[in-house]
Amino acid sequence: MSDLSTSKSTAEIVAPSVGPQETKQKIYSIQHLRWFAATLVVMRHTLGHFPDELTFRHYLTRSGEFGVDIFFVISGFILWYISAQSRPRPVPFLLNRITRIYPPYWFFTIAMVATAIVLPKAFRFAYVKPLFVVKSLLLFPAWHPILHDINPVLPIGWTLQYEAFFYLLFAVLLLLPPSRRLLGNLAALVLLVTLGRLIHFNSPPLHVYTDLPLLEFGAGMVIGALYEKRRLVPSSVGVAMAGIALIWMYPMTKFVGTSYRPLAWGPPAALLVYGILSAEYGTRTAWNLRLLELLGDASYSLYLCHLFALGALRMVWKPFPQFGTTSCVLYVLAGISLSTILGLLSHIYLEKPLVNAMRRAVEPLLKKEKSTKVFSVATRA
Repeated sequence: MSDLSTSKSTAEIVAPSVGPQETKQKIYSIQHLRWFAATLVVMRHTLGHFPDELTFRHYLTRSGEFGVDIFFVISGFILWYISAQSRPRPVPFLLNRITRIYPPYWFFTIAMVATAIVLPKAFRFAYVKPLFVVKSLLLFPAWHPILHDINPVLPIGWTLQYEAFFYLLFAVLLLLPPSRRLLGNLAALVLLVTLGRLIHFNSPPLHVYTDLPLLEFGAGMVIGALYEKRRLVPSSVGVAMAGIALIWMYPMTKFVGTSYRPLAWGPPAALLVYGILSAEYGTRTAWNLRLLELLGDASYSLYLCHLFALGALRMVWKPFPQFGTTSCVLYVLAGISLSTILGLLSHIYLEKPLVNAMRRAVEPLLKKEKSTKVFSVATRA
């Protein structure tokens, strides 16, 4: 069975037993956190529709961006954990990641380009020059002249630029002996970030590939190594740690607009992931909440498509410019609900078929490779 077999859900990463009387336990908490993180991002962009004087002076609007930091930590955790369990080879591993994240991303990028061409006023931030679109499709970092930042055509794809580079770096370092792989990855990430702090690259690719968010992937890998060795805290302590992380995150929101955001939000994101993992493992029962598992599966589609859902909502919502408290609450709930429904439909009828089709297309490339059993994971990680 090749490394490109059809992915299962993240919940099907199975923790190996550490004692003769301990049963294997599925990790559902990661699924739940993925949905929570995606919903935070949706909330942030929904609140961004309000007039500045209503919300922008408050931390609530920007705190939803914390979901991105959670995603980065989860990515590091999952990549480390599945590599520790399955010993993947670099090329199959990288193809698995490419076929996982690119097809849905390409669809929504092309959808945004097409919409911007047909309805130029639909997206005020749309920039669809051919070369820029090509770079966006490749997730190659480039300067966005309208947003004045390093963003692809689909703006929320900026996080995927970091993810894609992390996958590439991780794949290369799979060549290291397993015993040195964690230290090698951490050393590479710290070295790159240190280089970026010393030189301050103006080149978009070099800026992204040496930026502070890379450290959050490293934190996730450390958590993965701790989880693998069962160096966890009791369930009650894990719950407390998760609560502290969410409280800690809120005042750190003042750093969200600075280059030091990952240093402010990386630690609470890591504490949240570690605490939730410990809480689930400590209960000795799987947190098998089917709805949250499904929402976790759909979190990538939710992340990619929610700008379209919110754009449609903004066009049909009429209380502008009078926003009272009730109207604000209803608007946020409507935005999250509509985005979630669209995300679920996208996951079932678009994301899964596209990913499976691309994996079937690249399968022949690995026929000469020796088969290796791998824990396939349907996640952005």
